[in-house]
Amino acid sequence: MANNPIKFESAVKLEIGQQLPDPFCIRIGEGYYLTGTHSTRRKSKKPSLFDMFYSRNLVNWKSLGPILKMPDYEGSREGNFWAPEIFPYKGKYYLYYTADSFGDPYRRFVRVAVGEQLEGPYEDSGRALTEQPSIDGHPFSVSEDESYLFYTGNEGNDHMGQLLVDKFVSPVQLENKPGKVFPSETVEWEEGAFVIDSGSTFFFFSSQGNWRNETYHVLVSKAKNILGPYERCRDKNGNCKVLKTTANQFGPGHNSIFRGPDTSFFICYHAWDKERTGRYPWIAPLQWKEGFPYVKQ
Repeated sequence: MANNPIKFESAVKLEIGQQLPDPFCIRIGEGYYLTGTHSTRRKSKKPSLFDMFYSRNLVNWKSLGPILKMPDYEGSREGNFWAPEIFPYKGKYYLYYTADSFGDPYRRFVRVAVGEQLEGPYEDSGRALTEQPSIDGHPFSVSEDESYLFYTGNEGNDHMGQLLVDKFVSPVQLENKPGKVFPSETVEWEEGAFVIDSGSTFFFFSSQGNWRNETYHVLVSKAKNILGPYERCRDKNGNCKVLKTTANQFGPGHNSIFRGPDTSFFICYHAWDKERTGRYPWIAPLQWKEGFPYVKQ
């Protein structure tokens, strides 16, 4: 496998041999680790979940196999699992993911598993992180002693479809005092939160629209404080769409962001192919214009 990093000017589809919705990519040392949602595993007999891939150059990818041991709770064997994110903290690795019982959306929560190594295996902590149904957990650390979980309220939540934030007591426990990220808004549905710190501003990425079709897209907001208030970035057409449907990418969304070869930000996201056979991972350099991020798709 070639180790020389490749320079990208626009979006590139990752050739990993399978679809991978809700992709999460992280750079550790000189390598890149990629994971994401896989096909529905209802009535699964497989002992582990969430395939991981490794690359030194963002072009050639090697499969490292699944990383999460099948959690053991009521309905887990007939459940769904998606949107994993990895959070290194004090020598351990924490895998935040969404899971349900028997496929029931009212029994769907963000959970966390713990591993000694980035590649796993990860073992579930034994309980849901939130008291009310939740999906798409995104951990973000301001400092070693101040971290937050951003997520979306699922069916049965008092704030269904709205982005929420709660403070960590520890990597496996929240204060359970969630608040809305956009308290003055009520949208139809918003998910896939991801935050970056540019040094002077927090940029908050999120996905709206229907993930099943071309209406899915990524928006960006900004704030001086991690808890907001967040202001939607706008252009003459309304809210700025960092990602939207193009001729080759249908319904792009649910992104993660990582440091690329030159330490600049890269965005990783999924999009349907033309034939609608699945949602495949793409990456692109995150570019900036007048202080706002945009992507050359």
